[in-house]
Amino acid sequence: MTVDDRRLLVETLAEMRELKGEMKEFKEHVIGRVEKLERKDTERGKERISIIAVFISGAALAVSIIANFLRGIK
Repeated sequence: MTVDDRRLLVETLAEMRELKGEMKEFKEHVIGRVEKLERKDTERGKERISIIAVFISGAALAVSIIANFLRGIK
């Protein structure tokens, strides 16, 4: 193996290590973003359930007030 061949091999291995490091950083970044999106989706689902619960409670309160008002009229 000549000196040029060895130099080329060393440079190629160094570039491969650098690319491997960049790919690892990219993977961690993408995984972090996906986890963040999943948390937001979970929070939105909880928010929707809370809003529905508030509407149901409001409707039950309105029915209760109307029923008590109608009982008072009789």
